[in-house]
Amino acid sequence: MMKKILLSCCLALCTLAAWAAKANPIPVTVTQSDGTQLTVYQYGDEHFSWISTADGTLLTQVGKDFYIAEIGKDGTLKASGQLAHNDSRRSAAEKELVRKQGAMRNAFFDSISRRLDKEAKTRAVGKHTPPYFPHSGSPKVLVILAQFSDVKFSLPDPVKSFNDYFNHDASAGPLPDYGNNEKRNYGSVRQYFKDMSGGQFTPQFVVVGPVTLPKESSYYGKDGTNKDTNIGELIHDACQAVAGSVNFSDYDGNNDGYVDLVYVLHAGYGQNASPKNPDFIWPKSGTTTPFKMGGKTVCRYGVSNELNYNPQYQFPSAPFKRINGIGLFCHEFSHTMGLPDFYPYNDAAQIDDQTMELWDLMDGGEYTDNGYTPTPYTPWEKDVMGWKPLTTIQETPRKITLHKDDALKVPTTYQKEYLILHNIQKEGWASKLLGHGMLVYRVNYEPETVNMDDHVNDTPGKPGMTIVPADGKLISSYSVHSKEEQKKYYASHAGDPFPGTSHVGQIGSIRLNHSTVNKPLFHITENTDGTITFEYLKDLTAAGINDITTEQQGTDNLIYTLDGRFVGTDRTVLPPGIYIQNRKKFVK
Repeated sequence: MMKKILLSCCLALCTLAAWAAKANPIPVTVTQSDGTQLTVYQYGDEHFSWISTADGTLLTQVGKDFYIAEIGKDGTLKASGQLAHNDSRRSAAEKELVRKQGAMRNAFFDSISRRLDKEAKTRAVGKHTPPYFPHSGSPKVLVILAQFSDVKFSLPDPVKSFNDYFNHDASAGPLPDYGNNEKRNYGSVRQYFKDMSGGQFTPQFVVVGPVTLPKESSYYGKDGTNKDTNIGELIHDACQAVAGSVNFSDYDGNNDGYVDLVYVLHAGYGQNASPKNPDFIWPKSGTTTPFKMGGKTVCRYGVSNELNYNPQYQFPSAPFKRINGIGLFCHEFSHTMGLPDFYPYNDAAQIDDQTMELWDLMDGGEYTDNGYTPTPYTPWEKDVMGWKPLTTIQETPRKITLHKDDALKVPTTYQKEYLILHNIQKEGWASKLLGHGMLVYRVNYEPETVNMDDHVNDTPGKPGMTIVPADGKLISSYSVHSKEEQKKYYASHAGDPFPGTSHVGQIGSIRLNHSTVNKPLFHITENTDGTITFEYLKDLTAAGINDITTEQQGTDNLIYTLDGRFVGTDRTVLPPGIYIQNRKKFVK
């Protein structure tokens, strides 16, 4: 049953519109023309991206070199003429340029916000596009393997490799390996969605090609006002190349005249992981200017790439070219079904405690385990797809057990805001997550319909979808500018679930965007069998109540009655009686 994803129409024009993968956060070492090595980081997505050094200095690329950027009053970047170096190798002149850049950084990020606002306002609303790709049953997806005159497939048999990549069933054992790291993927794309949906959604990927497109890769990947300004031609040329062997009517599942989805998987690398290669194609999905193929209209598309990492990355051992992880495809494919990104487009919202980071496929979770074991769908996503409805918690004091992957919805006084309690264990698709225990999601995103162009987490300080981290901080990937910071970023995820690495065994009140949750959880315990137990609303095992508060929360100001009932944090509103606060009794 479809819950909130609107399949009949989505409100935007069927012209060039795209949603894309977040930039891969891995640092990339490049060699400058003066022989020095420079570590660069790429941020953003297909809409807008930028490159910086480990200390956050903005760069501009000219040819194969990176220069310290000068920021104009309008926020535009231009090369300064000063070749960029890592912080420890900068001359006095280069340091002065970096200092001047610091005073103008706000102008640059403000220009990004203005550009995104303009794009949002010019999106046509009210005109129908093809429906989103269906998310139930076994619909067919046309996957075209496309190479270029200058970039061919590196896999010796791309049809065999990618047919397994998309369609292999776990009942036949692990993915076969053909020499390019194919078995590194935990499972196929079809298996991922079969498992996420509990068997309700098993898409069939029909892999055709490879075909050679008439133009070079750089033509299709060339950036202009937007990235990959010729992406529409890529889709058209790929369809034309298979026109003699494909019956496009086979891919119009509801017979509405539109091909449900054309997905082009192209040879080579993607721009999302290749900051040194701006003419590479950025993985994306969306709608293009419609055109006819075999009596059917092609409009909705997806694009991703053959190989993981980037040309500059040096593997310590063979294979030196490795098939991409399925995470990138699963992210883009989820867009074609209507799910939005959960990372922020607004630079002002690229802050801590604002997004989902690695805890969601639609944020950084597409890169979990380098994309080979992507983050599973959250309980919210399974619910909105109609695969596994959320169960609302019973509002009575009691002890609760969450089995593996169980989830409970905790409502608040504000109808469109709630918590989700989810037991995550490092098994199956969750085996490569960086933490385990009870993850607490905070949700303030309940539109009448969910659309891929919703900007869920773009309001600073008021996220639509994030978590309540047990360790008190969900670090933003946008604040990571060095390998040390990246290590801290990954390590911090282990402390996000409860009890987690900080051993947090209790939750008191939680302040959300529009409400405060005063529904305490006591004695949160992760058991050896993978279950999570806690006591809801009341400390049922309190003995003298002295032990109800963990050492980490000894000064949380929560107030309890002698029988363990939580009554808030404000002494002034309490009736006369004896209470306990911060492990001490007091009389009111």
